[in-house]
Amino acid sequence: MTQLALQRGNAVNLRLQASKPVFSKHSIDPDKIAVALNNGKKEEVLPLLRHLCSAGKATIESLQVVECIGRLLRHRDTSVAALAARALAVAQVSGQRYEEALLHLMQMDEGCVLAALDALGKMGSNIQPTRKALVVRQVAQCLSGRSVPVRCAALRTLAALKATRQALQLHDLLQTEQVPEVLGACVEVLAQLSALTREAESCFPEDFREQKLGEMLATPRLAYSALKAMAFLGPKAPAKLLPKVTQRLADADVSTRYAAALALGAMAETVAASKETIDQLVAMLKSSDVSQRAACCVALAQMGSEAKLSAELVATLVSDMEEAPTPQLSSAGQRVPAEMSMPRCAAIMALGAMGARGSAKAVAQGLLDGHWQVRLAAAEAMAKLGEAASEYLPALIGALRDDFYLVRCAACGALGALRMPEALPGLAQAFEDPSAPVRCAALTAAADLVRGAEEYCHEVFKAITDQEAEVRAAAVWCLARHEGLANCYVGVVASQLMDPSPEVRAAAVSGLGVMGVAARGFQDEVSFMMNDPSDMVRQAAAGALEQLGLREPLAPIKPLAARSPAVIKAVLQPPPDNKDPVEGLGEYYKSVMMKKSELVKCGKWIDDDIF
Repeated sequence: MTQLALQRGNAVNLRLQASKPVFSKHSIDPDKIAVALNNGKKEEVLPLLRHLCSAGKATIESLQVVECIGRLLRHRDTSVAALAARALAVAQVSGQRYEEALLHLMQMDEGCVLAALDALGKMGSNIQPTRKALVVRQVAQCLSGRSVPVRCAALRTLAALKATRQALQLHDLLQTEQVPEVLGACVEVLAQLSALTREAESCFPEDFREQKLGEMLATPRLAYSALKAMAFLGPKAPAKLLPKVTQRLADADVSTRYAAALALGAMAETVAASKETIDQLVAMLKSSDVSQRAACCVALAQMGSEAKLSAELVATLVSDMEEAPTPQLSSAGQRVPAEMSMPRCAAIMALGAMGARGSAKAVAQGLLDGHWQVRLAAAEAMAKLGEAASEYLPALIGALRDDFYLVRCAACGALGALRMPEALPGLAQAFEDPSAPVRCAALTAAADLVRGAEEYCHEVFKAITDQEAEVRAAAVWCLARHEGLANCYVGVVASQLMDPSPEVRAAAVSGLGVMGVAARGFQDEVSFMMNDPSDMVRQAAAGALEQLGLREPLAPIKPLAARSPAVIKAVLQPPPDNKDPVEGLGEYYKSVMMKKSELVKCGKWIDDDIF
């Protein structure tokens, strides 16, 4: 629960939980926050911007302080301007004035440049095409003559902007760059762009792609980037490099092993068709090295149904209790996934991803494991096993009382996926779970089950007054899904259109759309939501109006009628030179103007307007 305390005059201090900071309508005064931002005092603005960055996009939208943050982009203190850019990146807003201010920041110190590049990358999809070309050119200029962090950030921004026309520049950079960090980022970005258009793919041709990636895979410092590039390329990745990719599953660096697993998953069809690669993976599953067994299971999990033939062998690893010692953070600065150190956790994930229904009993055993990561993997896998998991419904309901909230969330999701009415009593108890994400997951799972169970609607109704916006949104949607009691709860759902959270307003207006005839009386309210400041709410309102039959959907564009080659050739022919320029002006005037036209063509006629 977030709180606001005013200290020393207008100084604003937002006390946020480290896990998931959320503002609520009872804890803050948006006007005081706006005043603090508009004052521009460094000692007040910096802590407030840090809190807003931690709170996230929904909070910034609900406080309606984007304009205040945007004005701080031109603050005379570069630290304030840089942090304002970070906040805009979190809010993912767009607009010409923000883009111009961010481009101006790119002329400042390195901190401002990095923040501006991050914000422009987050705005990527929302920048108008007429402005995007200018932004891309400014970003591309950072690829030369700048520090290594700036050049790497510029490359990531080009990928976010989907700047496919810069692929040729990246191709040239890839051939001349010597700094490993920049070279690795360059090949990753070029691979991402190549997957978007044929034009960009032509700048990363197959022969050059195979040669460059092969060289990088043989270099320990560049192998991680090469594997990420192959994951981006997916089916277009060079099949000849599969043995080298598989060998990287045994790399000493956990980040490289994980990247190799992702690359093999992206090339699933190619891997499944390669007997040599399958034999390598089977040998690794039987390896004495625990890290190799875990990495191999993760690779099979990424391959999904393509690896289903290995399900029986993978199931034997569910009882593998050995664990590999791994650091908390990888060399890439990311938290190491638990499945990379515990083969049984990775095996359970793989069985779920494969849809191995015959191994449901082995997966259910993971719900009783001593490690919460294994129990979490088991609950998530049960949701993918369909009817085969229904036999173990009591075990899933028992997981709703797990000590770790993530396991309880996953159990709720699995019960919702099974769609068994017997799960409703357990889900109803989870409506009052002390963790907000669990309450939200339980209400979401119950949305498809509560239709024929009126006795649980009152429990859902009580969640409408929850302090957390995500829980209120899930409760609103759950009530709206009950067809039999639509007339009873339509007013309750409509009342949430005035909630301060855009997430709740979007759920309410979407809920009215599925309530059918009962919601027709609120058509004016739904139409009014088309003017909501939140894009999410406006999109939901447009969909609700279509569902209620109050707004016709956009008609699909009809394809052009087929034309014969002769007609197309005639259309493409240039107009003849002897076209009558004065058609319809009379015979005498026509003859005069035709003579003038001939004189003009041979340069013997000089028009008066030249003088």
